[in-house]
Amino acid sequence: GKAGDPAKFIMEHEHLTYPDALRYLARKYRIEVEEVQLTPEAVAQQQAEESLYILNEYARQFYQDQLFETDMGKSIGLSYFKGRGFREDTIRKFGLGYAPNEHEAFVKKATQTGYKLEFLKRLGLASQYDKDFFRNRVMFTIHNLSGKPIAFAGRIMEKDAKAPKYINSPETEIYVKNKNLYGA
Repeated sequence: GKAGDPAKFIMEHEHLTYPDALRYLARKYRIEVEEVQLTPEAVAQQQAEESLYILNEYARQFYQDQLFETDMGKSIGLSYFKGRGFREDTIRKFGLGYAPNEHEAFVKKATQTGYKLEFLKRLGLASQYDKDFFRNRVMFTIHNLSGKPIAFAGRIMEKDAKAPKYINSPETEIYVKNKNLYGA
């Protein structure tokens, strides 16, 4: 009466971890599995990359909180999305948000929480002048195929001939523009 895949069945039946269940199935069906021991450099690279995902998730949550919990977010951002026909569940599902019209709202909160300015800059969340890169914009989170936030796009909310209508995160270790499609 349970659902799942073969690995999950083996995990429950044999009381194994997921990797051990895969090894068990590979041995049973004579499939050679080549396991690679990561070098300390590769482990460090993997940890640095994971920290970028964690920081982007923090930013996604910050922008969404700004949208739903601040007066400016509700009156500017939420009214924009609702005017476009977006329902609240859709807004939350796609990680839409609002970047306030302040120079250091995100940078200040993120650094006080313990995130390093160097990483904020690496992800394009902070400018070279240590200010918020996204200001007074509705925010669109760009996710990878596994659902992790990898970048952001922001649409300005006032007409300003000097500012671009849309700005995007720069390319990073976790976001390569020609390899990611928004909403995919």
